[in-house]
Amino acid sequence: MAEQKKSSAKAMILPPLVLAVICAVCCAFLALANMVTKDKIAAAEADAIQSSLQQLPDAGTFEEITDFTPENNEKATATGLYQDEKGQFAVLVTADGYNKGGLQVVIGVDKDGAVTGVSFVTVSETPGLGTKVQSNPELLVDNLVGLSDETVVNGVDNITGATYSSKGMKAAVNCALATINANQEVTGA
Repeated sequence: MAEQKKSSAKAMILPPLVLAVICAVCCAFLALANMVTKDKIAAAEADAIQSSLQQLPDAGTFEEITDFTPENNEKATATGLYQDEKGQFAVLVTADGYNKGGLQVVIGVDKDGAVTGVSFVTVSETPGLGTKVQSNPELLVDNLVGLSDETVVNGVDNITGATYSSKGMKAAVNCALATINANQEVTGA
């Protein structure tokens, strides 16, 4: 009887113990993978942002303004502010489309506060639908260039079948315009 209790206790303790050891080993491998790749991932993200900055119309050499106040809204968050030697601005914005954070864009803004262009860093929206904001700029993005007023931006027609992505794109533009306006003392605009 004592032997049966000992065997039963072993059967109850051993599987959770083995599972705990397997989990600890997996966690160690994940931590190692993160340690090895985090610098490469950060460098790739920085390169993608720099590439997007250079895709803006008449782009100069943009310098990051680190002490800025982001003017976020319910769908978009400003994560970076840049200015070039020509006095143009660029705001890095992450916006929610259909997917949370599905649009990461750079919005160019001129000295007068009007949108000069939109460059996409990443788009993780529904292929063929939400990605139309990037693949078909004539449907939305081109209509946002030259605008400087939130009401007018919101009045631009959405892309049929990509309503969430369209609203996210317009929220990103409004976030960029508000960020530029709120940081005039930092930017000298």
